[in-house]
Amino acid sequence: MLADPLVKSLIEMPAEAAWLDTSSGELLRQVVREVPYRDALIEFSATGDSRRWTYRQLLAAAETVAQALLQSFVPGDNIATWAAGKAEFVLLQFGAALAGMTLVTVNPACRREELRFLLSQSESRGLFMDRVFRGLDNVAVIDSVRESLPGLKSVMSFDDWQSFIAGGGRCELPKVPPDAAALICFTSGTTGRPKGVVLTHSATLNNAGRAQARFAVRRGSVWLNVLPMFHIGGTVTNTLGCLSNAGTQVLLPEFNADAMLAAIERHSVQLLMAVPTMIIKAFQSERWAATDLSSIEVICTGGTTVPPELVRQIRQKMKCSVQVMFGQTEAGGCMALTLRGDDEDRICNTVGIALGGSSMKVINTRDGSVADIGQIGEICVRSATVMAEYFRLPQVTAETKDAAGWVHTGDLGRMRPDGYVQVTGRLKDMIIRGGENIYPREIEDQLMESPLVSQVSVFGVPDEQWGEQVAAAIVPAPGKSIDEVALAAFLQERIARHKVPKYWLQLSELPTNTSGKVQKFVLQARFRELHGTARTS
Repeated sequence: MLADPLVKSLIEMPAEAAWLDTSSGELLRQVVREVPYRDALIEFSATGDSRRWTYRQLLAAAETVAQALLQSFVPGDNIATWAAGKAEFVLLQFGAALAGMTLVTVNPACRREELRFLLSQSESRGLFMDRVFRGLDNVAVIDSVRESLPGLKSVMSFDDWQSFIAGGGRCELPKVPPDAAALICFTSGTTGRPKGVVLTHSATLNNAGRAQARFAVRRGSVWLNVLPMFHIGGTVTNTLGCLSNAGTQVLLPEFNADAMLAAIERHSVQLLMAVPTMIIKAFQSERWAATDLSSIEVICTGGTTVPPELVRQIRQKMKCSVQVMFGQTEAGGCMALTLRGDDEDRICNTVGIALGGSSMKVINTRDGSVADIGQIGEICVRSATVMAEYFRLPQVTAETKDAAGWVHTGDLGRMRPDGYVQVTGRLKDMIIRGGENIYPREIEDQLMESPLVSQVSVFGVPDEQWGEQVAAAIVPAPGKSIDEVALAAFLQERIARHKVPKYWLQLSELPTNTSGKVQKFVLQARFRELHGTARTS
């Protein structure tokens, strides 16, 4: 990849795909002209016939949605979704794009105060919602906050979708510039309140298109989208990536390991993006052994820590290429990605090299200078595909995206001489014990080598003497239980003694958000309930 090895942690990658200077609606029209009768969208159903749209039908449906939206809203309005990833979500995404409106994606798991804050902060004028989500009454929730949202003009249920589109009439659709806002995706909010990340049409299309180019699958491949549609992985990397590939998107409305396996087999899926927990659940499914997975060419995983042992298992069990992705909403989606054909070291021990057409650097956390190769620091990325801003938060935007256009990710890592990046954790997750910096990822990777461990998350807990101590939450391997003495001895042969966890929690599962990221603040709260502030000698 590099003619000469790097000596400083800064790399500028050449573009790997042509720049798309268009909107997502216009790109859809271009693909329709190329392959009008190819399946564009299939909503998978485990119990009945899957619904499907060709590219020609998808464009017609999206144009109908755009015309219906323009009966109640105007170009530039923000329209929110609060729903699972059904096919209508995709139709609304493209319909809003054609109408010149910005789609605001709200986590369907949000409840009253979360929903009120997100709709208010994003200045959403309309809301499309599920009446019920996982047995919870969403109608009662929105009714309870409606009076505090004077800017919310209308609320529509996806149950009434046919009535909504029937009232559309015929009107001319606006010309949408590439630099218009396409999406507002909220950060997960694990620290502080969520912030709305504004992403333009050209930013989302080109980030997705460049990631797609690196997957190196043939044009027109079948993609399975199991990621949440409110998340950038669902709406951008999958939906727009598949569009740029002129491929067929098989949509799983809500993740279930058995359904994922069935969808792969039924529709001969070639590309799957899934977070590690999804893949682990597939391995544990009773359907696993009986499912034909021979169509799979590439599995891309990321979104959270990817244990090297899991990468090895995927390669051994599925006999396909594995690519590891490093992404962030503020960065527009994908930041780094391994290549097809990379060796096991790069796939297992890095998150890849910077995406084509972007720059990446690792900086010293003390003074902001570019770090030496191999030195741990904060990872920063600069590209034309990063966020435009945090919506209505100029000061916070300036703290994350500096004057030179670098997005400071808050992720810690090191760059190797070959330009590949190793992520060592979050800046805010770093444990400082007695003045020593401890990076949880290093400990997690070692623990995943133990046959006792299925999943692990290492986190810091307050300590009166040392400032912080190391704690580990463990999900045991099937049929196993946690032996703290044995695990401590296992680690002491591999890492420095001060990095070995002082405290251990055995759990049946790790707390994660809907993006698959472990919520360490939940683990820290659970520790406080059990132990309070640690006191060690």
